[in-house]
Amino acid sequence: MRNSITQNLSKEQVRLYHQQGWLGPFTLISESEMKKIKLRIDREILEPGKTAQLEEKDYLHNRHLDNLCVYQLISHPNLVEKAASILGGDLVLWRTNFQLKPALSEQTGWDTEVPWHQDCAYYQPSPNVILSAWISVDHSSGDNGCMRVLSGSHKRLYPHIRIPEADQFGLVADPSSFDPSDAIDIELKAGEFVFFNESVLHSSQANRSSARRLGITPRITVPFVEVGNRANIDVLMLKGEDYMGDYKVVEPPRN
Repeated sequence: MRNSITQNLSKEQVRLYHQQGWLGPFTLISESEMKKIKLRIDREILEPGKTAQLEEKDYLHNRHLDNLCVYQLISHPNLVEKAASILGGDLVLWRTNFQLKPALSEQTGWDTEVPWHQDCAYYQPSPNVILSAWISVDHSSGDNGCMRVLSGSHKRLYPHIRIPEADQFGLVADPSSFDPSDAIDIELKAGEFVFFNESVLHSSQANRSSARRLGITPRITVPFVEVGNRANIDVLMLKGEDYMGDYKVVEPPRN
């Protein structure tokens, strides 16, 4: 069942997030509003990056720092106030990632399957407090490779196997350590999002459809968490202040 646009979460919803390791879907903006945002993202980010033949890391990450459209989307009260219900009133936005799966006809050898993994295998915040969101820019379904989760899997750390030849996901959860049969497909309309914990096991199947799947994932933490080299990482405050003074807080983009 879809959740309403009420900005704050109830205590029951917060408890459910901690029980499951994820929560949603929620409406961020309407499908018609997201259609306009999608056009801007294509025009301002994806098309220039493709034209310049850039590597993904050079144009699909941390665009909240230089693109007003992306910043406005992530800083929307429908997301920020719900995040504050979980983490409190001081929210550090320390990373964002576009999650792109081209349509099958445009993949040209691109393997769009994402293996099972925990995000905390790739970065080890101290303490381990990271709230991520998956915002659907395109409609996200089982056909085009929507996110899949294993509820409750955030309550333990799973061994990961290093895959040296992998282009993107060099660490994958050891398949002998969990049973994926209870996986939940998180299908989202454009403009919807879910929250998920940094330790929840998640994956996505390859996009074998004629429809692109694009999402964006903001990573949110709190001022006392060390994410690694935090004094030198440009971050934005989504709410409140960096009361510890340990992050390099910058101004949001203006245009």
